[in-house]
Amino acid sequence: MPKPPSQTAAGRQGASPEQAKQVADVMAERPYGGVKEVAQKVKNISISLPPSMIAKLQDTARANQRGGGELTTVSGILRDLLEKAGY
Repeated sequence: MPKPPSQTAAGRQGASPEQAKQVADVMAERPYGGVKEVAQKVKNISISLPPSMIAKLQDTARANQRGGGELTTVSGILRDLLEKAGY
């Protein structure tokens, strides 16, 4: 059964210019990923790890994604740990 005209996009009123400006101002103030440093070009490598360690890394990355943490990927976590170890 089709929606009544009052519930379709064609039946809705558009935003006023003032409303559009307010939304644009709010969106302009939002940070989108923050300012990232220009890093060296990365190169992919392959490493072998025990399944239990992989599971812990994936769980940590997932928890960081859901909790708004900084390191949200397994490679990011490993890169951070290697940098802290002096590599």
